[in-house]
Amino acid sequence: MLGKKLTQRLRVGIVGCGAIGEGLALFIDSQLSDKINLCALADKDQQRAVKLQRKLRSVLSVVEVEELIKKVDLVVETASIEAARFILERALLYKKDMLILSAGALIENFPLLAQAEKAKINIYVPSGAISGIDGLGALSLGSIRKVSLITSKPPRGLIGADYLKRKKINLTNLKKEKVVFKGSVKEAVRYFPKNVNVAAILVLASSSQNVEVCIKANPNLKRNTHCIIVEAKEAKLSVTVENTPSKLNPRTSSLAILSVQYFFRKMFSNFKVGS
Repeated sequence: MLGKKLTQRLRVGIVGCGAIGEGLALFIDSQLSDKINLCALADKDQQRAVKLQRKLRSVLSVVEVEELIKKVDLVVETASIEAARFILERALLYKKDMLILSAGALIENFPLLAQAEKAKINIYVPSGAISGIDGLGALSLGSIRKVSLITSKPPRGLIGADYLKRKKINLTNLKKEKVVFKGSVKEAVRYFPKNVNVAAILVLASSSQNVEVCIKANPNLKRNTHCIIVEAKEAKLSVTVENTPSKLNPRTSSLAILSVQYFFRKMFSNFKVGS
């Protein structure tokens, strides 16, 4: 899609009307309505979708996910890993392009990526809450030895995770930084599905299974922090991102919303910067 000149308005539907879905819908409505026909919204909480619908100038419908997939050219998932898995399967069935925010859904569904390529279906994954993906993607063509991710969050951002309950890790009244997890991306996605889309994006961008993940709880932090270190023959890359919470939802980073907005702006721009 990005390589083709679009001769008519692109029909887009958004699944998930939380902070990212709302931020994208408002952006399209105000800045790209001449290029994009935002024609449908879906959310497991239908009232949330209706509430967003009322904020938009665009004429669009609130529908079930499968109906949305049938009527659009590009399905945008901003909901959850579970929603992303369903969308992947149904979008393949109806031969629709997809933009996936819950990148963790792709880690255990690599066969679907092969099917999408065979069917000439495009799958897009924005950089989300991190930076440096251009450099990492470039290094994937070289010789990457190791990719490390250290994610540090205030305890409230991790409390409630099933993994912590099973391991009997108590973060209430935590006084100092505590490592709560070390392991592979597959394990991280399985145990912290709401917290590790960043790790999944690193795997997808680097084409490397050698990605180490460390998750820390730090009571002194007010922002989620991601430190990415890439060691390759051609270069060493080190990126640290401190995310400011979105005003729409403090559990969502402002950068994640901006990244998907930038994706759409870049799609229709005749001047493109970056890989």
